[in-house]
Amino acid sequence: MRRSPLYTFVICPNNSGSTLLVRLLATSDQVSVFDSMNHEGQWLVHRDDPEAMPIPDTESDELRNWTTNEAKFADPQRYHWERIKAVWHRAWDLGKAVLVEKSPPMVMAAPLLQEQFAPARFIVSVRSPYAFAEGVRRKRGYPLSVATAHWVRSSRLQLRNRAVLRGSLFFRYEDLCQSPETIAARILEYIPELGRLDVGRAFDIMGERSTIRDFNGDSLGRMSAADLEEINTALAGHEDVLEALGYERLVRA
Repeated sequence: MRRSPLYTFVICPNNSGSTLLVRLLATSDQVSVFDSMNHEGQWLVHRDDPEAMPIPDTESDELRNWTTNEAKFADPQRYHWERIKAVWHRAWDLGKAVLVEKSPPMVMAAPLLQEQFAPARFIVSVRSPYAFAEGVRRKRGYPLSVATAHWVRSSRLQLRNRAVLRGSLFFRYEDLCQSPETIAARILEYIPELGRLDVGRAFDIMGERSTIRDFNGDSLGRMSAADLEEINTALAGHEDVLEALGYERLVRA
């Protein structure tokens, strides 16, 4: 008798390596991922049943900054789960053992996924606030202070998710890039149904074909001392988040 597929949710903010992580998971022949923009389930729902779940308004400051609208994205009444599941199940290959989904705004509503899907696994991840803020500014043009405030809010939510998502696996973008074999081994221990992962494969990352590497240095190279100061000012009062996630303030001499 065939076992039920294992739902695997990548709970990760935007600009934090979630697409790379999904593509790494997809190197397993046991995995089904969505054929949608950045493999995100939210865009499938937006296309097929747009009122079934909240989606960032692409014409507003919600895009890559969805924590500005907690009332929208954290409201359980706005998630019509049977309709969401219908869209996702049509898009997944249900013959695969592991069904993967990631939509960055689900960082706000991740506990709802735990209520709705079983059996399920949750991979929770974050990225340095400096690379995160630079990426958001480059992609959307927001001031670094706005992007950093989004990082703070989403990171506090990730600390909550790490605590409340039962048996979740947590690591940082930097951990994956610096020790891909170690992180892949942790993922395989957590989800043995994957069988194997190919950490040596080249992926399309940031517009280039590359094996797994840390792009944080590229982001830092695009920032001035004034940029770092703007981020540090926005981080003031949130040292507890930095410490809990293993990050330190950066200062350019």
